Amino acid sequence: MVRYNEAIIDEVKVNNDILDIISQYVILKRSGRNFLGLCPFHKEKTPSFSVSPDKQIFHCFGCGVGGDVITFICKIENVNYREAIQILAEKAGITLPVSDNTQDMKKEMLKQKVYEINEIVANFYHENLYKPSAKEAQEYVKKRKLDNNTLKKFMIGYSNRNK
Repeated sequence: MVRYNEAIIDEVKVNNDILDIISQYVILKRSGRNFLGLCPFHKEKTPSFSVSPDKQIFHCFGCGVGGDVITFICKIENVNYREAIQILAEKAGITLPVSDNTQDMKKEMLKQKVYEINEIVANFYHENLYKPSAKEAQEYVKKRKLDNNTLKKFMIGYSNRNK
């Protein structure tokens, strides 16, 4: 997975005027220094969605959503931050850097393996709690008034190691 540095993110923002981008999704009318329109993120009859070209931000006074051009694309296109940067870079004709991915892939695979091992271990100890040899732990759970839903939700377990 490629991570973009601040310089690239700034370049994408500078080359995508917020007014031009939002105007592709929302009908905006000038109101002083800003522009107003109906918010695309909630239903309304009176415009409360404001775009400030000077500050390159938007804000809806009805639902409270706001941010910069990247945030807007994230919300309107229902994509993550990285995908929004890619969409805007494409619109602006900016070529984003591509990593060799081998290092990132290795890190991601290692991370995935650690999660898998943690899940296996958590299940092992959780199942141990329900075995006949876990009477001491079961009594402790009863004393603490933990119900079965809580035990399952938090994967509470028992190691059953010798003292």
